[in-house]
Amino acid sequence: MITVLKRKVSKSEAELLVKAIKSTPNIIGYSLKEWLEAEHVIVSENEKGNLLGACLNYDINRDWYKIGALFVFKEFRGQGIGKSLFYKSVEDAVQRGKNVYTISSNPIVIKIIEDSEFEKVSKFFDLTKVWKEDRLFFFKHTVVWIMNLYRIKEIFRKTIVFNSNAPFVFGVKFSQ
Repeated sequence: MITVLKRKVSKSEAELLVKAIKSTPNIIGYSLKEWLEAEHVIVSENEKGNLLGACLNYDINRDWYKIGALFVFKEFRGQGIGKSLFYKSVEDAVQRGKNVYTISSNPIVIKIIEDSEFEKVSKFFDLTKVWKEDRLFFFKHTVVWIMNLYRIKEIFRKTIVFNSNAPFVFGVKFSQ
């Protein structure tokens, strides 16, 4: 039996996630510290409590919630776990009255975004047309997020290792 629930990850789980995410081209990733400090992590585990996948989410301001990283360990893919993690993340945000924002270059996640009736945006600067009143905050959040030394190194490393330039898709869902 597979369970999907909201809980913090342990240090050993966070270490496994960070290591595994480094081997995938579609997730830039979050540092060990970010995984450990995240308040809104949705996990999938089996009946023994073993981690199958996780979704790191966080509030980016009083109105917005970001689905930051969605990862399922390779041996558990194809069972709907990623979709369950995504849906539970959206449910968590909506229950707390938050709008949801996410970004991905993974075709599977992009399909989930489309199936979840998110407003899909393919260009970063078109996002401000979606929520004009939060434009300044959103730009600041994005710049701070990208300028994280861990992510800068990962962007360069993954560009070289995976030779990936898949386009990113942004998804937005309003809670009301």
